[in-house]
Amino acid sequence: MTMALTADLTVLVRESLGDPLAEIAGQHAELLDHGPGMLSTASLHRVHGTTTSGATWSFFVKSIHSLRHWPGRAMIPEHLLADADANFPWRADADVYLAGRPLPDGLRLPRMYRLDDLGDDRLVMWLEDVQVAPAEWDLNRYRCAARLLGDLAAAQPVAGAATGPREPLDSHLRYYREGPLDHVFLPALRDPATWRHPLVAVNADPLLRADLLALADRIDPLMEALDRLPHTLVHGDASPKNLLVPADGSAEFVAIDWSWPCPAAVGFDLGQLLVGRAHTGELDPEDLPAVHEAIETAYAASAGALASPDEVSFGYVASLVLRSAWSAIPFELLDQEPTPELHELFRKRAGLARFIVDLGRSLVI
Repeated sequence: MTMALTADLTVLVRESLGDPLAEIAGQHAELLDHGPGMLSTASLHRVHGTTTSGATWSFFVKSIHSLRHWPGRAMIPEHLLADADANFPWRADADVYLAGRPLPDGLRLPRMYRLDDLGDDRLVMWLEDVQVAPAEWDLNRYRCAARLLGDLAAAQPVAGAATGPREPLDSHLRYYREGPLDHVFLPALRDPATWRHPLVAVNADPLLRADLLALADRIDPLMEALDRLPHTLVHGDASPKNLLVPADGSAEFVAIDWSWPCPAAVGFDLGQLLVGRAHTGELDPEDLPAVHEAIETAYAASAGALASPDEVSFGYVASLVLRSAWSAIPFELLDQEPTPELHELFRKRAGLARFIVDLGRSLVI
């Protein structure tokens, strides 16, 4: 482990157990897999053990760093490195604690016991190891999550709809548009070789490429329309995997991995709620319409003081298109052996792309 394990660990154990006399009898550090998509995460550990009295304790230790330290940095085109370093929100998950903003009833953060600043844009967060209850993501659970995300939006408005020109509020969306979208995803979509690949050719419908590229011509008008909507502070990656159902019943959800450092249009958080389980293949494309309708309705009911249902709908769908339409098909997996399991994932992800495209085509700007 790269983080220091000193006598301070005893202090954290005593605090977590509420026992000022606790002494550590044994301790273990377990390295956890955090996957390739968490660019700001250096490592995840579970540090756990027992006390001399037989009590058990556990911490979730998350080490985060600037994109300057990301091992895959060489994949970023050299002319984009400076912007990537300046704009990638590597410390958003820590900053939500430092901001101290209240969350709506039913939603909470994992308790943070300690934040270590290692210097050189590296932080270590010592967090509650949330014990998660078995929980099925049925429509009721989706509605509950959307309701709380609507409560979050209504509680933290940043600006109302603009009546004239103003500086864009969502600078991170513009960074995403001018960086990864323009230089990674859209070039992959425009490359005919992408669509000839067996994993794509067999699973994507014949019109998907043309419809995706036609929708790409609307990127700038969509962004301008989003900027005219009410804006709010957001989670940024409110997918089901980041909304834990705690076993102790202390909240409806414990929200982890906050990732968006600036205001976004109302409805923004619904996009990741919809696509999260679709990205992993857990949610079949045929189930997307029911989830879409459920979460939009529940969010709009909660955020009614901030925005109208039409504004919520536009903010949700336009943000979903901009963030997820062109990355719905997992082009990063095209170099893998086309197994039956991978074909099934591509079938589901192509279905997700088609669903998002059809929603995007219905938007009236």
